[in-house]
Amino acid sequence: MIDFGGKLRQARERRGISLRQIAASTKISVAALEALERNDVSKLPGGIFSRAFVRSYAVEVGLDPDETVREFLERFHAEPAPAQAPAQHVPEQESQFESQQRMASVLLKLVAISVPLIVTILYFTLRSRPSATPAALPSSDAASARVPTVASATAAPVSPAVLPQPGAPAGRSTPVPAVSSGPMRLELHPTGPCWVSLTVDGKRVFARVMQAGERDSRVVVKEAVVEVGDAGAFAFSIDGREGRALGSAGQVRTLKVTRDTVAAHVR
Repeated sequence: MIDFGGKLRQARERRGISLRQIAASTKISVAALEALERNDVSKLPGGIFSRAFVRSYAVEVGLDPDETVREFLERFHAEPAPAQAPAQHVPEQESQFESQQRMASVLLKLVAISVPLIVTILYFTLRSRPSATPAALPSSDAASARVPTVASATAAPVSPAVLPQPGAPAGRSTPVPAVSSGPMRLELHPTGPCWVSLTVDGKRVFARVMQAGERDSRVVVKEAVVEVGDAGAFAFSIDGREGRALGSAGQVRTLKVTRDTVAAHVR
């Protein structure tokens, strides 16, 4: 009685096909094909790959692939194939590709886990630092910011407070614009990569790295708190008015915007 490997070899010789020809078409090494013809299953990778080799060999030499795989499993007591789907041909190149895919999947999972962890650590590190106080206003701007409070105590309610302007003719004055009311439009548009945490009306919106050219616009009803990891790369506007620089490159700053503090933060 012809053994399993001999049956495969006879079928190949009847077709006049060499092992190298089968190796070239199936991408299975000649050494593995020779081991299969010698019934030396120890040289085969095992599991689904051995069944795939047998199936591919059978197709090349004109044997029934399903029957040949079944005979192989019975002869060598190999692990039975899954009932729901027949084993598919898995050449060496595809096996390497699938291995690379599995490694890439593991790396992607590690990145997906590590990035939020790094952002969280960075966030709490920045929060633990003492909050930097806003830069002092120039004397002229500070005086302008204090005028509405002083004027409200001395001027009639129906008359807007006024300040003399440099170079204006004597006896004439320019009214100070009244502070608008209602929601504000806050737009963030950094000029370079910058870590930003934004909280609007008590709700955390995001905490991430914004890139140069990226814009994020939000409606603020009461208060917005912006924490910045690089003040030199951060830019913003409120109701279309460009904001003042928060600091220089590498400085960590916190910006609190309310309707009462808009004038102090815009140009």
